[in-house]
Amino acid sequence: MTTFVWSVDDAGSGGSDMVQAMQQLRRFLEERDQRATWFVVPKWRGEALPAQWKDALLGARDAGHDLQLHGLTHEDCYEFGPPAWPATYISPNFQPDFERRREELLPRYTVEKLQTRIEEGISIFRETLGVDPLLFRAPCGAISKPMFEALKNAGIHYHSVMYLSATGYAHLPHNSGDLRPVWTDEIPHRPFRWYNDVVEIPILGEYTWRGAGKRSAEFVDLARQDVTRIVKESPVAVILMHTHGIADDIEHAFRLIDAVIEQAGSQHDFTTLGGLARSGALDAAATVTGPDLLAI
Repeated sequence: MTTFVWSVDDAGSGGSDMVQAMQQLRRFLEERDQRATWFVVPKWRGEALPAQWKDALLGARDAGHDLQLHGLTHEDCYEFGPPAWPATYISPNFQPDFERRREELLPRYTVEKLQTRIEEGISIFRETLGVDPLLFRAPCGAISKPMFEALKNAGIHYHSVMYLSATGYAHLPHNSGDLRPVWTDEIPHRPFRWYNDVVEIPILGEYTWRGAGKRSAEFVDLARQDVTRIVKESPVAVILMHTHGIADDIEHAFRLIDAVIEQAGSQHDFTTLGGLARSGALDAAATVTGPDLLAI
């Protein structure tokens, strides 16, 4: 059996339209007896969590959804490391921008500095949301080896940012437009133990990025193909969405969710990453070790 997880990034960031998108998706999932893992930016752009976001997140928590840590401020895409694939596939400007700012950015990536940021995020979670986060997702997938040591020191042993496929971004104008599924072989296709023994839970794919609704039928078919494959390769499958992508075409997001539920069928389950961490299922699934991919 494969357990699927809906994970949604960037909760806590943006204004009323983003809060509304989150609440619409939450209601839709609950109607289907589903719950999501919301990766929350606790101090977006250095500001305290706005009241409307706090109320929305507490409501989601009380309804059984899962709140986990998504960086600290998400002020740029280099908060915890250099830009990485597929963020560089989504925006070709990330790598040249990083190179222009290299001397400024590299001093960020010490264990001490990164641990301070992670611990501040944990403190905000506890004080504002009444939650002890168990998992971390670095904004934009930008990571570094010191980040993993900092996570372990801060008591977080699970991370989810590596992708099995970036096909969900092929529709962007600078990419190929080809939505045939292509998976990477650089990392295991199942949870794996990585730097500092942190368990990495790979992301199967994302199918609701801005503009995806214009090719909704193709993205639904792509998701169905990926679901059919992942159940043969991993006991855990994480599907990524972004709040802004949901807001871009909420009806497409709803169609996509229903298609994945249908494709998974009754023999597979849906839950949250926090639930899997607490049950020990993530540790049990991490039967392999990941490769040494990071230069920094």
